[in-house]
Amino acid sequence: MGGSSAFAAALRMAISERGVSLSGLHSQLKEDGNPVSMATLSYWRSGDRHPEGAHSLSVVEGIEDRLGLDRGHLTSQLGPSSRLGTVAPPRLPFDEERVQREADETLAALRAAPQDALRDLSTQMTVHVGIGGTVERVVTRALVQSTKGVLSEVPLIDAAPVETDEMPVISDVKGGRLDREYLHPGRLLSGVVIALDEPISTGGTTLFEFTETFPRGYPRKQSAWHATARAARESLIWVHFHPDALPAWCESYAETEEDYVSTMLSVKSGAVHLARHGFGPGVLGVRWGYDE
Repeated sequence: MGGSSAFAAALRMAISERGVSLSGLHSQLKEDGNPVSMATLSYWRSGDRHPEGAHSLSVVEGIEDRLGLDRGHLTSQLGPSSRLGTVAPPRLPFDEERVQREADETLAALRAAPQDALRDLSTQMTVHVGIGGTVERVVTRALVQSTKGVLSEVPLIDAAPVETDEMPVISDVKGGRLDREYLHPGRLLSGVVIALDEPISTGGTTLFEFTETFPRGYPRKQSAWHATARAARESLIWVHFHPDALPAWCESYAETEEDYVSTMLSVKSGAVHLARHGFGPGVLGVRWGYDE
């Protein structure tokens, strides 16, 4: 088990055994002079991020104290690079400086239409998770509207879990065609442009669909997310797990500039969904993991 996964599993077990809520732990740490955001605690618990740097490690020691753990119980589960305080590759949301900068650079390299020229009205994502517990393919159907001038293409940005030379493969495009693609030199972000079958003018809408698959060598992906720059009428993420590989835990999250909310989800039926109306700007997502 990797360092971040081992740390997350140990943290989840300690919280569960002591019957402490994440919000309660958050308040206790603040009282102790170890302030940390709810979003960060949730990311640590899920394994989507792990503590880096002196301040984060100080917070982890505070968690050990608050949960009545021996010193080193949690920090020993971190890899050596974390204990040395090196900087991990940034992850979503896009408000992180590197990701935002490279997203802008990717859109520029793609010669993409300005983001203020379109509005995301409805996005429906159907996510298929394989027996290995990682995403195999995602089918996305999107309804977009032109907000300024004639819109003839739509750019899409993907952020990999970690740096990689591989890009998601776009296929089965309906309502348009794959026109161009770009892998940012930072190897974290990539982008594509879908040329619409029929351009739309201000106020007009178009519907398109595509399938995204992940080639051999692409980093293990145990999350699905959708970012929107404006309030959307509908955002839906539907995740289907392989019946022989249901995750040990699963949670949804919604993150905006003002708030962060996460909710644990039951996977007994083999599928989970997250739906929001009028959400945005922000990021909606579902993530999961295995404690073996």
